[in-house]
Amino acid sequence: MTAKSQTELFALAMKDFTAGDYHGAAAKFEEASGGPSIAVRESAQMYLRMCQQRIERAAPRLETPEDHYNHAVGLMTAGKLNDARTHLQTAVDEGGESHHLYTLAIVEGMTGAIDSAARHLRKAIQADRGLRGVARTDSDFQPLLQYPQIREVLASDPQSAE
Repeated sequence: MTAKSQTELFALAMKDFTAGDYHGAAAKFEEASGGPSIAVRESAQMYLRMCQQRIERAAPRLETPEDHYNHAVGLMTAGKLNDARTHLQTAVDEGGESHHLYTLAIVEGMTGAIDSAARHLRKAIQADRGLRGVARTDSDFQPLLQYPQIREVLASDPQSAE
């Protein structure tokens, strides 16, 4: 690496950094910190540490099923439904509480996976019969009531389902 290419790489890293792409910036700063210019190397190392701190600070520590559930609710609010689905599935797999299943059913329904939504809603109602009434009145669930699979689950006896 030449001093010129090191400086150019540092400039690209700064663009990523100011755009909030700390992962991309960190990789470039790390590479630039191995170049010949001491001034650029020291600056790159400093910015690399800043990137690592921001990445670490931004990553939530999700240790329990409830942590995954709470994180998923925030993702839902932000409109990141596929990411929310991943965390809700983890919550279901690790804990399987009725509210985890119910919320997973909502996200699946919102993303078009209606059969899976109906399956998870059925399991949620089997675990907590009160969720049948909640689903009928929950504003988040209302758009899903247009689907026969969902209406069937809400109409059926949860004890007779799978």
